[in-house]
Amino acid sequence: MSTKQEIKCPHCNKSFPIQEGFKHQAEELRKKLETEEKQKSALRQKEIEEAYKAKVLKQDKEHQAQLVKMKEEASIKQKKEAEKLAAEQVKKFKETVDQQSKKIKDEAEAKAKRDQKDKDILKEEMIKIKKAHQIDLDRMRTKAEAAVHAASQSPVERKGEIQEELIEEYLKKQFPMDQYEPVKKGKRGADVIQFVHHKQEEVGKILHESKDVLNFDEKWVGKLIDDMHREDAMLGIIFTRVMPKKSKGVMELREGGRITICSDESVFQYIVDMSRKLIIQQSSLNNNVKEDISSKLQQLHDYVNSNEFKLQYRKIRNNLQATSDQLEKDERSFEMQIKNRKKNLDESKKNIHGVVTSLISNAGLSDDLLLE
Repeated sequence: MSTKQEIKCPHCNKSFPIQEGFKHQAEELRKKLETEEKQKSALRQKEIEEAYKAKVLKQDKEHQAQLVKMKEEASIKQKKEAEKLAAEQVKKFKETVDQQSKKIKDEAEAKAKRDQKDKDILKEEMIKIKKAHQIDLDRMRTKAEAAVHAASQSPVERKGEIQEELIEEYLKKQFPMDQYEPVKKGKRGADVIQFVHHKQEEVGKILHESKDVLNFDEKWVGKLIDDMHREDAMLGIIFTRVMPKKSKGVMELREGGRITICSDESVFQYIVDMSRKLIIQQSSLNNNVKEDISSKLQQLHDYVNSNEFKLQYRKIRNNLQATSDQLEKDERSFEMQIKNRKKNLDESKKNIHGVVTSLISNAGLSDDLLLE
């Protein structure tokens, strides 16, 4: 008879040893405990992980906050240092620019003063030369040419009146001590009567006849002689556009030297000046002493028509023209130098402004640091 105790399962009515029942119950309990332990362990592990994650997250937030704070402090410090450095560099730039600008300005002003001084000296010399030789003649020639051009379609009488006015204007300016009497159109007499004065006294007369036509008329000489007799004039001058056909130069003497025919402004000036001097000299002589002035006028005629006078006259005109051209060239060169220096100065200012603007933009500085 077996000694093992058996139990019957109320569910399946199956009988089995009690030891196996305990063993099975213990096994079920063990599995249940293991399952519960695993669940508790997993729960604890999850709680630990969550606590750890929360702690890590908190530490990370604190770290991030400290890092942001450190970055802000570093940025503020770096910005201050950058602003300080930029301010120093801007200050240095400004000082450099001011020094360069002052240097360029001083050099430009000094050069301008030197150039202006040289220019003034040259101008003064030119004025002195031109006053003696050319200014009035050039003005007279320019006015005469302008008058001829403007009145090219006008009657011959109008052209003559223009030239008469130019001659009278020139004489009044060149010899203001004398008196002048223009003869009205249609009346008998020369175009202009010049009353030569010396020491506030009238000492003689010069009759001026102006002709602006294409052909010389010999009747002009006879008419001028009659006018000289009627006016009791010592000398007469015919200023004409064209010389007589037989004349070989720009000057010719008639009637024993009492009448001079010329076609050049410079010769006209010389003749008027010499004629005045001869009249003044003649008046100063003793009334009983008569000096033949025709020989002197003949000498004047020979000299004016000589190669020596022509060469000297050409040299003077060429020198005056060369000096005038050089003066104009120097003026253009001086203006170009000033223009280029101003352009370079403006370019330098733009470049420096660009450098400072870039520096301020990259460093995040205030626009107040921009150069003015």
